[in-house]
Amino acid sequence: MKRILYLALLLLAFTACSKNNGEIHGTAEAGDVVSGITVKLYTIETDIYATTTTNNDGEFWFSDLPSGNYYIGATTTIDGDVWDTGNTPQVVYVSDEITKEVALSLKKK
Repeated sequence: MKRILYLALLLLAFTACSKNNGEIHGTAEAGDVVSGITVKLYTIETDIYATTTTNNDGEFWFSDLPSGNYYIGATTTIDGDVWDTGNTPQVVYVSDEITKEVALSLKKK
């Protein structure tokens, strides 16, 4: 009986630890440019958590994120001009097994 209880507890612990984490998927655009935009994900303490770039369709992904609040911002340089999301990046809450959709529109500085 003890073995069955032990195995049941072990299985429960394994299942709890194997949850899928959240994901952020989005698009970014700077004027007519959508490809190669740098997108940064920050922790709530404003430390950089991850960085990626947009694909040819302006899409980006951050996967396997622990639950919590994140800031997200983007920047690129076009013909010597800097484009970014400004000083107020979006705050995104991510929780287990949920994909958040984000749209970033960059403005020329």
